[in-house]
Amino acid sequence: MKESFDELFRTVKLDRKNSNFSQRCTLESRYKELLSEIEEIEKAIENGDLKNLKEELGDALWDLMFLFAIAEEKQIDPKDVIEEVIEKIKRRKPWIFTGEKLSIDEEIERWKKVKKQEKSQKS
Repeated sequence: MKESFDELFRTVKLDRKNSNFSQRCTLESRYKELLSEIEEIEKAIENGDLKNLKEELGDALWDLMFLFAIAEEKQIDPKDVIEEVIEKIKRRKPWIFTGEKLSIDEEIERWKKVKKQEKSQKS
């Protein structure tokens, strides 16, 4: 799977480099495209259309990776983004790594508690 993600990101960057249209895209314009694809995902889910869902997930992934490419041009390292979200999940959901069994309510309670602590540390 890593190779597929790497190839997709290389393809996005090639598109950004070699397509006049793609060079004109901004964070704002690609964000709007992503929102549009998310609406398409919603429709596919509502309709129970798994074939279309697969296509729309791919379209949304393309737009998200495109946002990563533009962000990288603005000195936001995609690796840093990925590492930060992994660390966030490790803090907020440590039980998924330890095998500890929690009820849904306990999971939600712990998630909210850690999130609240993180927010208070930022302010």
